[in-house]
Amino acid sequence: MMNVTRRHFISHTSQLALAGVALPGLVRANNIVDSSKYEVGLSQYSLRSMFGDGTLDPLDYPQYAVDTFGIKAIDFWEGGLPADQLNNKNYLTKLRQRSEDAGTKTFLLMAGALDANPEKAEASRQNLLPSIDRTATLGAQYMRVFLRAPGEDQASGIKASVEALKPLADAAAKKDVMIVIEPGASKLSQRGAFLAEVCKQLDHPALRLMPDFGKQVNNVYDGTEAMMPYTVTISCKMHSFDDNGKQPHFDYNRLLKIIDRAGYRGLLTIEWEGSKLEPVPGILASKKLIQEAIANLSKS
Repeated sequence: MMNVTRRHFISHTSQLALAGVALPGLVRANNIVDSSKYEVGLSQYSLRSMFGDGTLDPLDYPQYAVDTFGIKAIDFWEGGLPADQLNNKNYLTKLRQRSEDAGTKTFLLMAGALDANPEKAEASRQNLLPSIDRTATLGAQYMRVFLRAPGEDQASGIKASVEALKPLADAAAKKDVMIVIEPGASKLSQRGAFLAEVCKQLDHPALRLMPDFGKQVNNVYDGTEAMMPYTVTISCKMHSFDDNGKQPHFDYNRLLKIIDRAGYRGLLTIEWEGSKLEPVPGILASKKLIQEAIANLSKS
């Protein structure tokens, strides 16, 4: 009975999220969606150099996000946490408490990749199962994974991906966690339309998508549009800025129109990956660009 209840819970949550509805008690999503259409979030990966050189302790990251950027929706990245603490539940619980104390909400944990090659899928899933527990301990709703779809034939790639993902999604559902796939890791899974078809065919309430504008090899606009019916959170990749504060690689005004027309409501998460600016100015410039694109929606 408990497993049935959890499956129903996740299914109901997923349907509401895809419909763009924010209701009290919606898992933890009500903690990250405010009264406006969108909220700007921050990915821990954006500050990777500061965690790498010890400038910033992961335990201080939630308060730092609030004090430095005015952002209260954050994710964690396994690569940005101490490797020897990943399986320490006390440490993860302390991290969760630090987030709550800072007034931030942890919505996602960035984990690794699932290899859908039939010969490697089981071992790959086993490697990801601890990340589901970490996600639940942190109090996050979503766990980001990459999908390494085998080969280049779409039909066989979809079949292998669906078969590999189902047991992982089943395991996540038991913990009230939702797997979200980000483009990348293989030629097929860099295409938004491919991931949308995988999600459609699997049709699992604990499996959805997370567009990342910088990870799509096909037309980023078409790919994002294809993913939107299955999207529950969005990664706003940033690489650099021109003299007008715009991204030269993609048009954020155009992307936000696609997102808005699809009925998506919720988080637009900064993922700063540039090198010409240090993390703090890069993130601040990213936030400004996203907010301007949101404001421009009312002008179109």
